Amino acid sequence: MAVLGNGAVLGRYRLEDRVGAGGMAEVWRALDLGLERHVAVKVMSSEAVTSDASFVPRFLREAKLSARLEHPHILPIYDFGQVDELLFIVMPLLLGGTLRERAREGIPPLVATEWLRSLASALDFAHGEGVVHRDVKPANVLFDRTGRLYLSDFGLAREARSENLTVAGTVLGTPVYMSPEQVRGERASPRSDQYALGVLAYYLLAGTPPFEANSVFVVMERTLREEPRLPSAVNPLLHRSVDYVLLKVLEKRPADRFESCGDFVSALERASRRGTDPGARP
Repeated sequence: MAVLGNGAVLGRYRLEDRVGAGGMAEVWRALDLGLERHVAVKVMSSEAVTSDASFVPRFLREAKLSARLEHPHILPIYDFGQVDELLFIVMPLLLGGTLRERAREGIPPLVATEWLRSLASALDFAHGEGVVHRDVKPANVLFDRTGRLYLSDFGLAREARSENLTVAGTVLGTPVYMSPEQVRGERASPRSDQYALGVLAYYLLAGTPPFEANSVFVVMERTLREEPRLPSAVNPLLHRSVDYVLLKVLEKRPADRFESCGDFVSALERASRRGTDPGARP
């Protein structure tokens, strides 16, 4: 990552404070000098830009894909650009934290289901526009000060119909939330995003991901080979009908999952309401 500091200017954006960082990017609180408002500027690693000839066209294409997704629960893209070797995306500055932070405190099931419904709506909309997210995880779910959530970071997203900028056999995503087909380096589909949403639901309701280990390779191997524990065995407060729904969304074969993310959450809501006949399917 090129050295950035307070006061650096990218286009019309003056960086003020670094609010986050990862292996591929830094996120800065910045002032839009033209509109005189604060925004979040995500600056991509200069090493990623210079080491991969496909990175710049992929970044520019995916920024345009993200910008066209206008939905109440998808974080909008204000602007994007390039200054020398630095690529950046400009987004709203949200100050309500991430789902990753909130989940550590424990989430009431009704609240968790409401959040899952919002995320399912966002994903189904993106899928309807031909875009697959490919990296759904708690750190990519942001909240504003009112508590509204937004799915962010379509940085791995691409058009489902296009393979032009996809490298065959490349594993992209976060291992705990990756579907078996992504672990194998195969093409991601809307049902890959649905799988990740299912992992997120399992985590919120059971308190732990379905597959977890100190090694990412062990997580990936378990994702391919093992079946998750029954969620009700992890959290006895869960109805056994919830087991059926969560195990279905985590099926190894995409065709065995639900038709859409919305269908998955609807089934989960029905299962959560069941109070009798625990062996019955929702």
